[in-house]
Amino acid sequence: MCIAIATYENRIASLFESSEKFVIIQSPLDNIQDSKSITIINNSPNELLKLLKNNNVKILICGAISGCIQNLLDAHNIEVISWITGDIQSVIEAFRTGNLISSHFIMPGCRKGGWHRRQRLRKGQQDY
Repeated sequence: MCIAIATYENRIASLFESSEKFVIIQSPLDNIQDSKSITIINNSPNELLKLLKNNNVKILICGAISGCIQNLLDAHNIEVISWITGDIQSVIEAFRTGNLISSHFIMPGCRKGGWHRRQRLRKGQQDY
């Protein structure tokens, strides 16, 4: 399961569309030293999708993301874990331990449970 983390410097990019690189991890068990870094030259939605698809990414971890890009990634079966903040190493460790969706890593201003609600809706369940 290949994971991409949208970054700016050594942190999660606050806005996916302004990411400067992707850190690609082949498995959640891999160390950050085993990851590769891909510099983003063109931040157009199609180019970002192309980079992710060319690297067989199945999960994207990012900060805020526009609805149209979220829908594009959904259509290509890339699971998006959005509204995440923090330094790369802490986010990777939280993902591994199942603690990524906690108040420590959710961006300020994100509605409580926002990511979970999008996941439920995407799976065809109703939002109450």
